[in-house]
Amino acid sequence: MRNPQAGKCAPDLASVLAALEDECSGPDREAKRRRARAHRRGILTLAMIALLVGGVIQLFTATPETRSAADVGSRASVVFSNAGTGTCLSWPPDAPEKPSFVQCRSDHMFEVAKPVGMTSFGEPCQLAVREYLGTRYDPNSRFTISVLWAGDAKDGNTDARNLLCGLQLLGPGGKPVLFKGRIVDLDQSKVWPAGTCLGIDSSNRSTDIPVDCSTPHGLEVSGAVSLAERFPGSAPSDADQRPYITDACTRMADAYLAPARLAKSGLTLAYETLSPASWAAGSRQVSCSIGRPAKQGWAPTTGSARTLSPADLPPPAAPPPSTSQAPPPLPPPVYQEPLIPVGPLPTEVPPPVPPSPSTEAPPITEPSPPSAPSPLEPSPAVVPTPTPEPLPPQGPLPGPATPPSEAGPEPTPGVLEIPGVPPVTPPAYVPPAA
Repeated sequence: MRNPQAGKCAPDLASVLAALEDECSGPDREAKRRRARAHRRGILTLAMIALLVGGVIQLFTATPETRSAADVGSRASVVFSNAGTGTCLSWPPDAPEKPSFVQCRSDHMFEVAKPVGMTSFGEPCQLAVREYLGTRYDPNSRFTISVLWAGDAKDGNTDARNLLCGLQLLGPGGKPVLFKGRIVDLDQSKVWPAGTCLGIDSSNRSTDIPVDCSTPHGLEVSGAVSLAERFPGSAPSDADQRPYITDACTRMADAYLAPARLAKSGLTLAYETLSPASWAAGSRQVSCSIGRPAKQGWAPTTGSARTLSPADLPPPAAPPPSTSQAPPPLPPPVYQEPLIPVGPLPTEVPPPVPPSPSTEAPPITEPSPPSAPSPLEPSPAVVPTPTPEPLPPQGPLPGPATPPSEAGPEPTPGVLEIPGVPPVTPPAYVPPAA
């Protein structure tokens, strides 16, 4: 009879043999398992390398047209199928086929006024823009009405065939440039920075499209005038605008052309007054331009108007007077009548000598400088002459003495004769011996 307690602890023969087999072959089996796992990892690594090499080969051997067509189809399809009124779009330079949605407060190139399907397009974009802007529509706006379209969609999406009517701002060469904000909130005045050159068409008219100044152009912008301060109320009339704009544009042109002047440059001002519709839309600025007039329109010009020839420059200003120059001439001396000394009255008066009939007035001799009277010599007698007619009260004193006539009598030596005054003999004069 088996011992229950012993049978419970003693293993049977099969268990003992299995344990002995595992103990003898354990290390070889573990090694085989490790080798199998390494082999599987190697196979997976080779497969991944093959897939990676195949993808790289496919990427480099694919044609650019294939890649761009797939990318353009998906991008244009998303944008044109979801763009709505008031949406703002932008794209990389010279890549309008890659549009993307942007915030209107940031830089963008296009503002959508209305999407219209190509199959049912029956209204012009100008009407769509007018409805979009409402009272803020400016027919003379600096923004241009344009149309965007996705081309022929290759993904079968008919929504990508929509036309997008909207507004954009054109820059040099007629290419769109970036601007910020919604157009309904902006001043749409047609102005450009000073120094911008505007193109010219075959009829010698300005195209209002900025071009490089080294190419033929019709006008060159010299500045802009704001009418808001001068006319704060309703829209001013054309007659009220022109004097104010002309004066302001002339001053800007002179400052732009300095040291030359507009009046001597052969150039003419060019500007457009604001219409009531533009004023109602919020436009308040006028662009000032200069150009060379022609019989019809403007003469094509190459280069900036600032590079004027020396003949166009104003003459140099006169130098200030130097302190080393000679002083101005003194005024002519004023004749002063000599004082008559007071002496004893003459006892004898010789008869008066009648004037010669051949002379019109007695000759006048230059007075000699007076000298102090000598106490030993008597004062000379004063010889009276006939009193001439009195002079009129008006008029200055008689001028310098006139030369004696050749036919008149010789003057009496030592006697000073002045018209209207009795002859005077200076004191201390001694007549020469006969």
